[in-house]
Amino acid sequence: MRLSVVGAIVSSLVACAGEREPSVVLGLATDLAVGFELERVEVTTTIDSVQSAFTTLSFREGELHLPAIFIGKTLTEGSTAAFDVAGFELNALSPSILRSASTRVAAGRRVLLPLALDAACLGVPCDEATTCIEGVCSPRNVAPDALAEFDPNWLVSAKDACKPEHAPPPELELGQGRTSFATLTDNDIVSIEPGAQGGHHVWLALRVAGLRQLGSRVIMSGRFPDLASELPPFEVGLTLRRGPAQRCEVYGLRFQIDRSRPVSELRGRALELNVTLSDPDGNAATAMKRVVIEAE
Repeated sequence: MRLSVVGAIVSSLVACAGEREPSVVLGLATDLAVGFELERVEVTTTIDSVQSAFTTLSFREGELHLPAIFIGKTLTEGSTAAFDVAGFELNALSPSILRSASTRVAAGRRVLLPLALDAACLGVPCDEATTCIEGVCSPRNVAPDALAEFDPNWLVSAKDACKPEHAPPPELELGQGRTSFATLTDNDIVSIEPGAQGGHHVWLALRVAGLRQLGSRVIMSGRFPDLASELPPFEVGLTLRRGPAQRCEVYGLRFQIDRSRPVSELRGRALELNVTLSDPDGNAATAMKRVVIEAE
């Protein structure tokens, strides 16, 4: 399980693991595709109407990893903790989505206040007393009795663009394509391209279900059975984008085929591809295809 903790945003947000003094932990999640539909977020924290923290987290700068938890300092019983979050697309000056939540601090409790940037709330305006939740303006204040004790395992079930609440078991389809996903079936003939720095490669693509959008890693390997020639595994991190039918995709994966033999020996040969994608929660899926390298 990935534990994405925003721990030292400013002095008023610090980790206090193990304490049972009154505090509120913000759990921030989204079903927008981070890096595509959501590039940065701004989080403002106020305690009893006084701003105590402000931070900006950017995907481009390597700071925005969702879901995430914001662990706050010990607070005074009966005080009100409020969080206002603005989400921005790449290079946007105005936010595309706003979300807020507040609660009263309860004695002896360290509660989790979940806050999601829902795709259904894009462009939905709400008044000061409400906030958009799944497309509907709802009260922004949450009674402490309605909140659960903080548990880091919340991250596993938090909203995700590629792993919704009722997601199927992990599934992986291996396709092809440089700029979009195209279906690949066994014994399809695939074209190869020379690389700018040498070598020849095929363009692979993946269609995914039941795995997280951020932080997944793919391992790709291959074998030319007619030549008893193995292509060593190649591993790389991925950021998925939303695709059709509640699936996510990535394309433009470059897989070099002539790492151990000259390309002239590989043309017209069958290539067995094996791809495994694993996410930060420890879930994984594997796909295999047998293709044929184009002849000259």
